[in-house]
Amino acid sequence: MEKSFEGSNIKGKDNFIRLGGLALIAGLLIHVILNSVLKVMPPVDPTSSQLKDYLLSEAETWGIVHGFRYIAFVCVVLFAAALFSRTCLTNKSKAIGWGIVGLLGAAIWVTNGIITNGVEIIVFHDIEFLSTRPDLFSLLYRLTRVLFTAELVTWSIVIFGFCLAGLQSKSIPKWLIVLGLLQSLTGIFTGGFIVSVIKGGWAIIFADVAAIVGLAWFICMGIFMLIRGSQQKPLASK
Repeated sequence: MEKSFEGSNIKGKDNFIRLGGLALIAGLLIHVILNSVLKVMPPVDPTSSQLKDYLLSEAETWGIVHGFRYIAFVCVVLFAAALFSRTCLTNKSKAIGWGIVGLLGAAIWVTNGIITNGVEIIVFHDIEFLSTRPDLFSLLYRLTRVLFTAELVTWSIVIFGFCLAGLQSKSIPKWLIVLGLLQSLTGIFTGGFIVSVIKGGWAIIFADVAAIVGLAWFICMGIFMLIRGSQQKPLASK
């Protein structure tokens, strides 16, 4: 009876980790579709008439973008909880401290995303008023760019925490840990030179690297979790 309960518990944990991997992949798909397919960026230094035309034409699309982002946030929460389960609640691991760092990073990530979403929703809340204030629109738009750079830093916290937890518990392949640490270094460096990033200066290169490597790490981690579940022999542990 006890063995049956233990087996059921392991199976439930395995399914939860696989669900977390699937949720991450789904969240990334939502992110890519929203930002690369549906979104149309505003014109640079628009006049009042150009701004009004843009806001009116894109209001419905951005409404979809803002709504589906909340689904992506739920996916991030499921992923973080599942990865914490894999890296910190196995093999009597002592990596819980680093796992908590990863969870806190995920919490900050979601909070930052909710704030970004809220700022963009405000833009479309009163089109008639905002279209007469291109200066205010530009200020809000620059604010979202600041928040996007902050998001790269939160990615770094998530990835750094879970990579070190996975290293201690030997629950993540070494190549994923190396890839994650590369993203962490570039992401944190990007945050330190955020002014250069916003102005399109030399640090934008590091922001691009942090974004590309971060997306690659999340995709690989999602697939890894989906395939391996709670199994503790990584695909590339040798």
